[in-house]
Amino acid sequence: MSRGMAAVLIAAVIAAGLVGVYALAGGADYAPAATPDPCTPRHWPDVSGLSEIETQVAVSALGGAACTLGVSREELTLAFTDQSRLNAFARKHGFSKSRIDDAARAGLNRAIDDGEHSGAINGVEAFLLRAAAAATPIDKLIAYVRQSLS
Repeated sequence: MSRGMAAVLIAAVIAAGLVGVYALAGGADYAPAATPDPCTPRHWPDVSGLSEIETQVAVSALGGAACTLGVSREELTLAFTDQSRLNAFARKHGFSKSRIDDAARAGLNRAIDDGEHSGAINGVEAFLLRAAAAATPIDKLIAYVRQSLS
């Protein structure tokens, strides 16, 4: 047997051994983790500073909006990255602009609830934020979420 053929044979035996060890270690049973349920209220970690609060608001708001629309938070997050993706998302799911707008506003209100329940936002701040969320044009809220994610 030539040296080249021996090297190929050794490599094949090592590769087969790796596959066997992987299978014995449970690799054949691997399944990706399930996508988290966007309807589950989100507990915020300890936050300090406006930047961290903005990030938590954005993530909670996306979860609340995704729950309202019946989609995953991850899919909605990708859709919110720019207007063309949001338009494609709306077409794919048959959502009107007003339905997405209503879901975004509901998501923001849920984010305020999550922040209040986590102790990051007090009752007075929550009241003021809800009033601001009700009065702010939804396009501005969506732009805010986009900015917070980038």
